Amino acid sequence: MPELPEVETVRRLLEASVLGRTIRAVRLSGQRLRKPIPRDFPRRLAGRRLLAARRHGKYLLLDLDGGLTLLSHLGMSGRWLFHPRAPHTVTPHVHACIRFTDGSQLWFQDPRRFGLLRLVRTERLPADPSLAGLGFDPVADPPTGATLQALAGGARVSVKGFLLDQRRIAGIGNIYASEILHRAGLDPRTGAGAVRPARWVTIARETRAVLGEAIERCGTTFSTYRTLWNEPGGYGDELRVYDRTGEPCRACGTAIRRIVQGARSTFYCPRCQPARPARRPGAPRPR
Repeated sequence: MPELPEVETVRRLLEASVLGRTIRAVRLSGQRLRKPIPRDFPRRLAGRRLLAARRHGKYLLLDLDGGLTLLSHLGMSGRWLFHPRAPHTVTPHVHACIRFTDGSQLWFQDPRRFGLLRLVRTERLPADPSLAGLGFDPVADPPTGATLQALAGGARVSVKGFLLDQRRIAGIGNIYASEILHRAGLDPRTGAGAVRPARWVTIARETRAVLGEAIERCGTTFSTYRTLWNEPGGYGDELRVYDRTGEPCRACGTAIRRIVQGARSTFYCPRCQPARPARRPGAPRPR
């Protein structure tokens, strides 16, 4: 699933490519995505001008004149593709084709159909069910160690599960959680409530660094993710642990291991991210 860096890449490219354009017409495939696209979707979009491209977590928000916002989620395999001119070939799995008055087109393609397209009144976005339960966005509001420690207070999940919890932090997924924890030198099975303040400072720093570097490389592509220009992201070559089972750690050479947490794969280096034994009751705390 595309994560925050991939969606932020798409947002930036949309901001540079389509803002100010006016929608002439919209054609739908008629197939259901995660939820059905309302039948009045084309009519409500026709004649609208794109004003802004925003994002919160993994949700993309395209503001239109008339007080409407096009809310989209890429799901597992969704992508936005921009064509300065109408293509001559027919592409499968295009579920929304937005045609602009200047002849350019913006397509939403989604082979697995877990994506989302909805129109929302802009003023109602804060209360929208898709957004209301999300935590803070770690790019728009970069975390500090104190912020993360406060959010983790009393948490009974692993630190990996904590980073994936969209109710706390919006946008981090499986790829970047594994990368952040490797760079922070923390075993992903560590309980979030047991992480010390100094470690939270490190996790916050590496969260900012990993997400920033991934955005600079236009995200990570394993299979379906593409930029607005149908190009793969370039951060895959920089990954230190994710999807590298058995390969040498880029820091120490130890073979990367894979475990399953919450039905998801976690990748880590047992040497760089050593498991710390639980403290015996009554034993003194390490200094």
